[in-house]
Amino acid sequence: MRNKRIYITLLVIGLLAALTTTVYAATGYQQSAPTLVGTWDVTIPKMEGNPRETFYAFLTFFADGNMVETNSTNPAQGKPAHGVWIGSGNTYLHTFEAFNFDEQGKHTGKIKAYLSIKMDGPDHFNATYTADSFDLAGKVTKNVVHGTADGTRLEVELP
Repeated sequence: MRNKRIYITLLVIGLLAALTTTVYAATGYQQSAPTLVGTWDVTIPKMEGNPRETFYAFLTFFADGNMVETNSTNPAQGKPAHGVWIGSGNTYLHTFEAFNFDEQGKHTGKIKAYLSIKMDGPDHFNATYTADSFDLAGKVTKNVVHGTADGTRLEVELP
């Protein structure tokens, strides 16, 4: 009878230790170093070098070095962008392209953007960018816009 109580007590202590460790691991998870992988809510403000009104974008960076972007500008004049990125720790380089369209929906060329991203924490970054415009004949207009942007990581939220 005494051995049974000792066995049950040890079993309960072991289960509580396992449960406590699991809960701690689930709630205390922090990445060892900042990473760009994930989806970011980005603000691109109107400023010198960017005469467009402030707009917003979602940038999703995948672990394989690819990315997609969509933004709040007029969907008739631009479509989601696709790109690639490299870097580690808190410094990244990123290039993406998107097709351009006029007000009537006619394809007019594409834009290529170049970003330098500096993370100042695991859930926030600052970026500088420039962009070149390409018409349908391939003529390049360099540095059509440039400026800064600010990104915050999207996080899972409980309903």
